[in-house]
Amino acid sequence: MTQQHPARTEGRNQRSRQAVVRLLRERGTLSRAEIARAVGLSPSTVSTLVAALVADGTVLERPEALTPAGGRAGRPGTAVMLNPAGGEAIGVDFGYRHVHVVIADVTHAVQIARSAPLPADYDASLGLDTAAELVRSAVRDAGTDPARILGVGVSLPGAYNPHTALPNSGLPSRWSGIPVAAELSRRLELPVLADNDANLGALAERQWGAGTGFDELVYIKLHSTVGAAFISNGRLTRGAAGGAGEIGHLVMDANGPLCRCGNRGCLESYVGLPQLMRALEPGYGDRITLRDVITKAWQGDRGCIRALSEAGKTAGRAVGMLSTVLNPAAVVIGGALAQAGELLLGPLRESAQAAGLPPAGTSLRILPAALGDQACALGAVALVLGQAGQTPMPTVV
Repeated sequence: MTQQHPARTEGRNQRSRQAVVRLLRERGTLSRAEIARAVGLSPSTVSTLVAALVADGTVLERPEALTPAGGRAGRPGTAVMLNPAGGEAIGVDFGYRHVHVVIADVTHAVQIARSAPLPADYDASLGLDTAAELVRSAVRDAGTDPARILGVGVSLPGAYNPHTALPNSGLPSRWSGIPVAAELSRRLELPVLADNDANLGALAERQWGAGTGFDELVYIKLHSTVGAAFISNGRLTRGAAGGAGEIGHLVMDANGPLCRCGNRGCLESYVGLPQLMRALEPGYGDRITLRDVITKAWQGDRGCIRALSEAGKTAGRAVGMLSTVLNPAAVVIGGALAQAGELLLGPLRESAQAAGLPPAGTSLRILPAALGDQACALGAVALVLGQAGQTPMPTVV
């Protein structure tokens, strides 16, 4: 009988242990059976690993039982979670007029959330200084031990190149050429990871929101700009230069309005929030807000209903194209425009089904995002938790 070499056996056990811990960091509380399926280990091996992790304090078992995932028959499993004492992750979301910070522990429980306003078109230096001070105050207020912070994740409102660790300079931006992660790391003296807002919104919605359970998923953020993120086989797809998902610059009409990218008729030129609001100004004045538009639409205002419906139809054409190419199981619609609910999503679904080829278009589920304006900051937390425990943790993506 062939005997296993002790060093090889120990190495395999260590890798399996790291896989279980990484899974719990990424997905939170799970049953032993869910862990076994996710990491491809036998139930008996997972039970042995979990027992060892419980013994050394890395993992806790919760007394309440978990119902088998997907409603499958079988005995409920005991809940397994990382020990909250294992550390915290910080998420920073740079919006167009704000910076938002959350601190969450390794079980994904949010400890504190803070926001600060920023002027329109603020530069990188002001944004980074404001974020650093907001992080420091949140750490103080939450009573977080700085030694337990696993890292900081940053959500940026635009394309981000993971290879250069710089915001993409392909579009006008006051952040172009600024090494955001490195600059914030210098201010905070903590490791920092960065990615764009759509990618991190997708991570958050898949782990905690409307995208839970979908391994083939598209997330679309309809906001001041329009972006998307693609999850395939449960993993985020960033593209060769981090530019995957820039659907705001899909040309919908070559003779359409001029876009900031230099093309005409881009999707963003029709459904971007500034463009939508400008189209309403002649009838409603220049002080009307998106909240006003949605409220008036629900009250029956035909002009506001029409504006949201047309935005939904145009976005739906793009969703239909994506469903034909990518065949996702679900599309999650987030960003400020998603607050319009069915006023936007109803026309969007109808248009997407018409534009998508069967079976992709007919089987597609189009869902509203569930995490609201915290999605990107929570996705930044997810980015850190997904990297934590890997050696070494990079300063930048």
